[in-house]
Amino acid sequence: MNNLSQLFEIQKALKDANYPDYKRVSKEIIEFVEDEKDLKKVLDNIKKDKPWEYICGHAEFYTIPFKVNQNVLIPRVETEKLVGLAIQEYKDKEFDTVVDIGTGSGCIIVALVKSLKLPTIYQGEIKDTEFYATDKSSNALKVARKNIKEHKLNEIIKARKMDIINKLKLEDKNVLLLANLPYIPKKEYKELDKSVKKYEPKGALEGGLSGNKYYKRLLSQIKEKGMKSFTLILETEESIIDETKDIFEEFNPEIIKDIYEKDRFLLMRG
Repeated sequence: MNNLSQLFEIQKALKDANYPDYKRVSKEIIEFVEDEKDLKKVLDNIKKDKPWEYICGHAEFYTIPFKVNQNVLIPRVETEKLVGLAIQEYKDKEFDTVVDIGTGSGCIIVALVKSLKLPTIYQGEIKDTEFYATDKSSNALKVARKNIKEHKLNEIIKARKMDIINKLKLEDKNVLLLANLPYIPKKEYKELDKSVKKYEPKGALEGGLSGNKYYKRLLSQIKEKGMKSFTLILETEESIIDETKDIFEEFNPEIIKDIYEKDRFLLMRG
């Protein structure tokens, strides 16, 4: 499947569907399809606004391939900085437990653990740390478990179904919490790209009227857990980050920008 006319046909379909990275995706489609029948099926899905990652069944995050389907969000490049921040925190302090809250595909926790296992990134041992991936969705956890197994981390990362962190025993522990919970305000969700609304799970995107529904719940559970200490790194949206910061005001959150210079993350310690 390397015919030049087919490449032009693919690129036209992608441009018509407003794919910003159509050149990269067109090359991936050429490699993915085996015959004209496959190509027609792919282009039909593209014309229906279906994201390429859901068509091919995988997405790259932190240079690592992950399985994805419509039960999980497509990993965003902006979120990669959360992993970088987590690596630095882990290197600077000893943690008994690390929790990826609302794990989805498992991309954050997998990228973190794979990075920490590289001697060029971290020279210490991670064997004394418990790593958890939590999600309220059974279907999302199926995807996360596949990715954890695919990257041979099933002996290290435990995937658990729960609301936020409510079933974890974190009393008297030093905990690193990573949270990319649903944070799109209800009104703003309605304005999202049609491909997002049509194919990506609404429950992983919309965070209630204010966008902070789940972060308020997270704060409540943090206070209930009696942790010895914690560091929380969360992702949110530029338009509501000041409100999110106010929720966690007692822990003096620091606003951190993403790669596009947008206020995206809050880092705090308690």
